[in-house]
Parts: sequence; structure tokens; C-alpha cells
Amino acid sequence: MATPQSRSYITTPLYYVNARPHLGHSYTTILADTIKRHREQRGIQTTFLTGTDEHGEKIEQMAKSQGRDTREFVDEVANDFRDTWQKMGLSFDIFYRTTDPNHIRAVQHALQTLKDRGEIVFREYEGKYCVGCERFLTDTEVNADGLCPDHLKKPENRKESNYFFLMSRYHQALIDHFEKNRNAIRPEQFRQEMLSFLKQPLGDLCISRPKERLTWGIELPFDSNFVTYVWFDALLNYLVATGWPGAQWDSNLWATVNHFIAKDILKAHAIYWTAMLMALQVKPAQELQVSGWWLVDGTKMSKSLGNVVRPLEMEEKFGRDTLRFYLLREMSYGSDSTFTLENYVNCINAYLANGIGNLVSRVYTIAKKNLGVVDFAEADLTDADRRLLSLRTKTREAWDQGFSELKYQNSLKSWCELVTACDLYVNEMKPWALAKDPTQKERLQVVIGVCLRTIQALGGIIAPVLPNAAREIANALHLGENHFDQIEGAIEDRTHFDLRDEIPKLFMRVQMPQAE
Repeated sequence: MATPQSRSYITTPLYYVNARPHLGHSYTTILADTIKRHREQRGIQTTFLTGTDEHGEKIEQMAKSQGRDTREFVDEVANDFRDTWQKMGLSFDIFYRTTDPNHIRAVQHALQTLKDRGEIVFREYEGKYCVGCERFLTDTEVNADGLCPDHLKKPENRKESNYFFLMSRYHQALIDHFEKNRNAIRPEQFRQEMLSFLKQPLGDLCISRPKERLTWGIELPFDSNFVTYVWFDALLNYLVATGWPGAQWDSNLWATVNHFIAKDILKAHAIYWTAMLMALQVKPAQELQVSGWWLVDGTKMSKSLGNVVRPLEMEEKFGRDTLRFYLLREMSYGSDSTFTLENYVNCINAYLANGIGNLVSRVYTIAKKNLGVVDFAEADLTDADRRLLSLRTKTREAWDQGFSELKYQNSLKSWCELVTACDLYVNEMKPWALAKDPTQKERLQVVIGVCLRTIQALGGIIAPVLPNAAREIANALHLGENHFDQIEGAIEDRTHFDLRDEIPKLFMRVQMPQAE
């Protein structure tokens, strides 16, 4: 069996099936897909999980409002998520659904285990219940107007008896865990946010809902009058997907888990989930990586506001890989970013069409027209040639540093700088002029060879973000479409290139759609 150091387990949240796939969902899923590709290039076997969260009061209400059978409704939305990610070429290994019978059995096992250990008690509770959050809010969680800050609605006053997970027992253990493990939550401001939250008394977590008001959920194994609170149910997916509980549990894989989430579900993952794992006597997640929100017109996306951006529509209209590039280059990880169609179009044109697309096209056109096969000698390299070639290694180092520090936009910027450097080299060396002079044939071979080495490095480095474009570059250079599956294939000092006949067209310029 491979050791934990050679393996990796990454997860997105399970997306709640009260909404179809939108930009917020796609950012986290595209990022996870990029991380998987980046790690596997470096020989790390990576398992990538995504899926759908399908229980709860909102789901049941939405299905009823449409006159739909709840199971039929969740099947349709879950399939929409799966189909969208597949059509976008996302390389997930597990598509997890919380209505799967194996998940239901594992949740009931966890509940019974905690009940048997005295971690779950029954008590009466009265408080402010937000249907949108599907939980009771404390007085400190509502805003000055008494509204839920996330849904801007007044919580309902509810009084009912329920089962509670004694989360308060883990107050100090949570503090100790986050203080000891500085990478437990990244970026750092979110770890500090959770430590600040834990300065207040930590309450217990209501983990049941009476069937008299909710039936669409997992029945408690010790009381058939109740179903499980959706957050307790859904969070267990990450662990169950590794084979827990039982002899098939891959604890080595679990030890490597990184959760990719957005900031609105930080508390559920950092506090509820970590406490649940501690109570189950399972090691907490290795790392939570937390992103900000993608905003549209300065506000969070909402179907009711009509500002939802559909990822598949963007790729179908503007080209494959373009959304991946835009989202990773334009968001400073951990902070909010605003999506505008104008910025998206400008990004495609500036960095993809006029950048790597134009560079590959102009170099390839000159090479194919004048050389066909490129052969050159190392001894003929000038200082200018070597300066450009030395940037390949520096770019790869900057690229990996950005990924290590969660500064993905820095990685993309360093790559764009190498594209620009190669473009400037072409302008300075003027290979079109060299081609007209029979005495400069050998120099033309060297200049084009240096450019093709650089393009090969650009393709290999960018492959996790632009997998389709990287595949086109590898094929154009007769390297084989899987050549960039390993990063070592990117920076090679080749002196021979046998070029494919067809000139690759990676990215075309796009226009702003006309307003209807």
C-alpha cells in the first residue's frame, strides 16, 4: 500500500440540491480539480470527492412547492451537478450522494456510537430557528434587526424537544487543536476567526428534527420519531467515502484529507465537524482551505436576484478552459472577488487569445513554413537564448510556491510573465527576417528551438489549469497527449522537434455579447 506521503485526499463540499450548479459551486470544484492535477503531476496519487447534500427541510419544502416527489426532485438536481462537472471535464473520483444507502447506514452507526458513549442527550429547547440555515441561532448570531445575517429573514420562535450532541465538551480541545496546528485552517485569517469564535462559550448542537415537521431525512437509530439534522448527516460523507466504519476503512487516505470550502460554511466544518470527529475518536481533517465568495454586481449570487452565472454556459459560449483560467487568476484566495462579463472577456483576450494562443500560433507558423523539423545545437545558444530558457525553471518554482501558499493568482501571473518574455524574445530575434536570409538558417533553427522549448514548458506548467490547451500543445510538438501528466515532461532541453502539420489554434478572441 502507498504511504500517506505519496497519497492525497481532497474534497469539495456536498452541494445542497436547492440550487443548480453556479459560479460559486464551480470555483471550488475547478480549484479541487486543478489541485488534483497539480499533485498527480508530481507523483502524488490523489482522490477527489464531490457530490450532493440531499436531505433537509428546505429540500422537502422546495419539492412540495413544485408538486414534485422529493426523491425524484433530488435525483434530478444531483444528476445535473454530476453531468455539469463531467461535461466540464472535471476529474472527480467519487460523486457522493447522501441518499445512498451506505451513507445512511454509516450515519446511523455514528449516531448510535455517540449515543452509547453518552455524547448525545435528549432535552427541550426554545429558540430562534432559521429555516434557511436549518438550525437554531443564538442571540449573538442575529443582526441588529433580529434577522438572520445570511438570509435576511426573521427566525421563527420554536420550542421543541430534540436530541443534542454535547459539542460543548470539546470546547478546549478545539482551541488546543487550532492553536497547535497552524495549517488546520488556511488562510490564516480564518483560523483566527475560529479561535475568536471559541472565546465565547460553546453550546451543544441540536442534531435531530421531529418527524411531525420533517420526514425527509435519516431516521435516528434509537428513536424513530426523529430524523437527523442535515449538517450532522452531510458532514460524515468525507469520512464514509474512505470506507469508515469497518475493516475496509482506509485510515492512511483519511490522514491526508484537505477540505476545500467557502467561508459561509467554515463554522460547520471547523467546529461541528472537528468536534464530531473527536467524539468518534477519529483524527480531525488535516486541513481546511477556505475561499471567499464570487460576487456578481457586488452581491452574492442568488436565483431570486437573477444574477446567477452558469459555468457550463460560460464554457460553451467562450471556450473550454477559459473559466478555469479566469477564476484562478482573478481571485485572491480567501478574499471575495466580483465576476463581470467584461472582465471575463478581457481576461480571455489578454492572456489566452493574445497571450499563449498568439505566441504558439506565430512561432508554429514560422517554424512549419520555413523548417518543418527543428534541429539545433546547444553550443549555438547565445546569452539571450539562455536568459529566456532559464526563466522556465524560475517560473516552475514560482508556480509551485503559489500553490503551496494558496496564492494561486501568483502562480498564474508568473506563468503569464513567461508568455510575455517569450513574446518579447520573438520580437527581438525577428525569426521572420531570419527566414528570408539563407545565411541565417542555423540561427533560425536555434531561435525557433528556444521558443519551442519555452512553449513546451508553458504547456507542462499550465496543464493543471488549462488541461485541454496543454494537450493541444503536447500533440502539436509530437510529444503525445499524455506527455504533461508528469511535470518532468515540461522542462526538457530537447534539440529536435518534429512538428505536427496542423497549426494549433488554442484560443480565439471573443466579443462581448450584444445586449438583448
